[in-house]
Amino acid sequence: MLKAQGMTQSMSRVSRCIDNGPMESWQGIIKEMRAVLYPNVSSFEEMKEAYEKTIHYYLYHDPQERFNGKTPAQVRAEAQENPEQAPYYPIKQSKKYRDYWKTIADKKNQTA
Repeated sequence: MLKAQGMTQSMSRVSRCIDNGPMESWQGIIKEMRAVLYPNVSSFEEMKEAYEKTIHYYLYHDPQERFNGKTPAQVRAEAQENPEQAPYYPIKQSKKYRDYWKTIADKKNQTA
């Protein structure tokens, strides 16, 4: 199904749900935004339109603290305009992920 749509599966390791964490987080944000922006949907078509409008709002009208007050669309446009000078916006790593990767490294060291 993914190949038919021209998509590539991005998860590299079987049974490692942490690989998909950023996408799951984004989907949660979009679901919450949709519920606030469009709380009264009553059909599939209305829901589809509500999600499309919510994603548009997120990309073009929702400034992000991590992007110093810019929207994701502004950051992308700047990066495309001048790739060599594109600013770097590091993602703050959560303790949960640090602990997860430390556990993996410790297990590798034990078996080595």
